[in-house]
Amino acid sequence: MADKYNLVVIGAGPGGYVAAIRASQLGLKTAIVEREYLGGVCLNWGCIPSKALLYVTELKRTIEHAGRLGLNADNIKIDVEKLKKHKNDTIKRLTGGVKILLEKAGVDIINGAASFISKNEIEVRDGETKSKIESENFIIATGSSPFDLPTIRTNGKNILTARGVIDLPMVPETMGVVGAGPIGTEMATVYNTLGSKVTIIELLDAVLPMLDSDVSSASARALKKQGMEILTSSKVTGSKVKGDKIEVEVETPKGKKNYTFDMVLVAAGMKPNIEGLNLDKIGVKTDKRGFIEADKHTRTSVANIYAIGDVAGGILLAHKASHEGAVAAEVISGLAHSADWKSVPYAVFTDPEIAGVGLTEKEAKEAGKNYKVGKFPYRAIGKAIATLATDGFTKVIADADTDEILGIHVFGPHAGDIIFAGTAIMEFDGTAEDLGHIMAVHPTLSEAMMEAGLSVGKKAIHIIN
Repeated sequence: MADKYNLVVIGAGPGGYVAAIRASQLGLKTAIVEREYLGGVCLNWGCIPSKALLYVTELKRTIEHAGRLGLNADNIKIDVEKLKKHKNDTIKRLTGGVKILLEKAGVDIINGAASFISKNEIEVRDGETKSKIESENFIIATGSSPFDLPTIRTNGKNILTARGVIDLPMVPETMGVVGAGPIGTEMATVYNTLGSKVTIIELLDAVLPMLDSDVSSASARALKKQGMEILTSSKVTGSKVKGDKIEVEVETPKGKKNYTFDMVLVAAGMKPNIEGLNLDKIGVKTDKRGFIEADKHTRTSVANIYAIGDVAGGILLAHKASHEGAVAAEVISGLAHSADWKSVPYAVFTDPEIAGVGLTEKEAKEAGKNYKVGKFPYRAIGKAIATLATDGFTKVIADADTDEILGIHVFGPHAGDIIFAGTAIMEFDGTAEDLGHIMAVHPTLSEAMMEAGLSVGKKAIHIIN
């Protein structure tokens, strides 16, 4: 006889485990099914381990530049084995914490891969073991994974996805990075600092092409300054593995170029993890790319089945998945909540760090908005001058008629922390003038956001408007 629940969550990433805990808090008998690791991509080989690596490499670059301040340290080296251990210890601690949280919340943890038998029943396979589970409701939170390109396929050895390179299998002399999105640029930053000669290849015309153009351009300059080669409007047209090397042919605006790399990271995009779920059998609709269609209440085309996080498309961010997980649990429990946020922030942990929320200037223009822009450089901030952070800036985009903020973008140290204030004010329909009136601590880098808000109305104090 199948086990019976009020809710079964499929996938224990940052969306799934939050959904399960919240559901249990609300009194639902809940189980969570995970085919691999608690914590999903984020905790095991994505957000968290990459930040552990980026932190250490950032420290190295900071110390190297600190000679300008009188802090002299010669021949700084990173012990890669100790760095791996730090990364693995971080993963172990956090995934272990997720397990404790689920257990304390009373959630049953079930190992295995789930497949729908009907809208109220799944089969879970764990090796040769099969079991059936019945539930009144299901939340699909299976996430996404990198996809291969036909011209350069991963091999698990020296052509790798982010999951492979995060383990630091080696520090190659030369490294190709296919894709200049957040994953590509972050891992390029890590390996460049470790000593690899890095070449980034991007199909579109900019580094981090989804971001505001001012931020994208600044990031490209910073990456080049750190010694990376960047090829935009370029695509890999062929590749061949020869011994321990990968020969890659690249079509660039200036013609074909041939490269030989010791390792290649393929970070060209993500696909939804829906294989084996048997969604067709129960009538759960997906879009043309395979992402599950879900409404603002996270409900799919089947009334008792919900989808959250990467597998449901949209912006693929762990914090968005977590918030959707809580919403799904609350909707199932009868609370009238929705996942229709006005403001979903993003961050890219390159050097300098990048973060933002809302529309880019290009998106505002394409939407036909009558807008105005305020921009404030870090070189006019005392804390930035004192800490050698003068390359940064904050940009605010506001409606020219109402002054309501449409977007905020930050380029500089601690951008991911600073953007929280911008997210809050946008979520509550704040204006650029409101932002300018929020008092920032002096001296901090957050003063640039306050001044950028003032700059929209040409009221900034520490620059000439």
